Amino acid sequence: MPDKTDFYDRLNIGTGASEEAIKKAYRLAVRKTHPDVNRNEGATQLFLDIQEAYKILSDPNRKGAYDDGRGSHETPPAVHTAIEFSQDTLIRLDEPQIVYSMIDIVSTLAEKDTTDLPLNISFVLDNSTSMNGARMDILKSATKAIIQELDEDDIISVISFNDRAEVLLSSQSHPPIAHVESSINSLFAEGGTEIFQGLEAAFEEIRKNSPFDYVNHIILITDGHTYGDEENCITLARSAAKLDIGISGLGIGIEWNDEFIDKLCALTGGQCMFIQELNQVKDFLKHSITSLKEAYSRHVSLEIIPAPGVNLLSAFRILPEALPLPHQEEFSLGILKKDKPHRILFEFLINPVPEEIDQAIIASGEFILKRKPRDYTIPFTLNRPIVAELEEPQPPPEEIFRAISHLTFYRLQEKAQKDIASGNPGTAFQRLINLSSHLMAKGEESLAKIAMHEADYIKSHNNFSPTGKKQLKYGTIRLMLPDKT
Repeated sequence: MPDKTDFYDRLNIGTGASEEAIKKAYRLAVRKTHPDVNRNEGATQLFLDIQEAYKILSDPNRKGAYDDGRGSHETPPAVHTAIEFSQDTLIRLDEPQIVYSMIDIVSTLAEKDTTDLPLNISFVLDNSTSMNGARMDILKSATKAIIQELDEDDIISVISFNDRAEVLLSSQSHPPIAHVESSINSLFAEGGTEIFQGLEAAFEEIRKNSPFDYVNHIILITDGHTYGDEENCITLARSAAKLDIGISGLGIGIEWNDEFIDKLCALTGGQCMFIQELNQVKDFLKHSITSLKEAYSRHVSLEIIPAPGVNLLSAFRILPEALPLPHQEEFSLGILKKDKPHRILFEFLINPVPEEIDQAIIASGEFILKRKPRDYTIPFTLNRPIVAELEEPQPPPEEIFRAISHLTFYRLQEKAQKDIASGNPGTAFQRLINLSSHLMAKGEESLAKIAMHEADYIKSHNNFSPTGKKQLKYGTIRLMLPDKT
């Protein structure tokens, strides 16, 4: 039950919550506490407490008076935000203009040595027929090895799936090693591929034990396309994001659907990785677990609302793992690491601003940080002054310039893929020639050769090669990462 003594606690928000965040928290609380849906004892009083809190916090004058008398007993989270723009000012133009903004949120150095959050993790393993042989042997070996490295407080489950799912290891902490090995050793390849079966079983195992101060995460490993259940998977991913459950995916080989797995991961703040060498499976699992163990908070999300006359064209997560983000107003970013930032690059299209305005509001937003004992809201506003003309144009800050430059590489291969899909292989060929040239100029010789090889392949086959398509996509995504993270 919300704390009777504090209105912010009743709505489960921090003192920095915006007007929109207060409204959203109120609507959510009402859905959960209304006596028509909550039959528990004390539901009516709980609902009245929510009403009272919203009545005060939604009125600026009453809220100000309440804040003055409340004191500062709430310790703010030890995080800060940083915002950079591709240009210091906007030019007053009669046509739309594009501006980029890079937003960081990072915990302070003081939090670096705080206690690790335990994990509530589910491994979802593809055991369809295509996994037979070396793939299955490596997968079983890597999963057993990584489970042995987990801590006693971590909660673990293991799911296998083909055209049905099986719980090999039910959700539990510190399972006996012999039990882990016998459960995973029983796995063999058979049947088709239905990813939803595996994700749904993992989702239920995670929900059996989803403590408030644990990092909840599903790790999916597959080598194939799922058939007919994509929308069910996407719906489940959206539900997982609302419950602070992340999904990360590893695609083995060339047959799996990268666009689909990318979307699953992006919706929940997870990561997606493509490997060709089987010995990289354990490396992926180790990297995933190590990353999750660095959590300062179990989850962080970002809400951003463009101002009137502003369109959000694209969003790209640069740190901690580079990944294009779906077009929406609320982004699930997964965990916030200790002393390591989340970094998002936004691209806005700004329509002409009225003459009487000399400061353009681009967007408003807030980070929602999930950590014990409650959620914290960290608001921000994106704005730029407007000038008639630039006296002396200044280059963008180094990091944002680098990100924008490398985003161009990713978009060239992305546009080439769309060219192929729309029946224009000649245009795709020319884009990849340009991409190869730009990559070579940047010193990315290996990736430049792949782009050139794909251009030649398209010239003779009117399509990408299955391997080269993924190599270019994930190779250009990795270029978005800073040199030192």
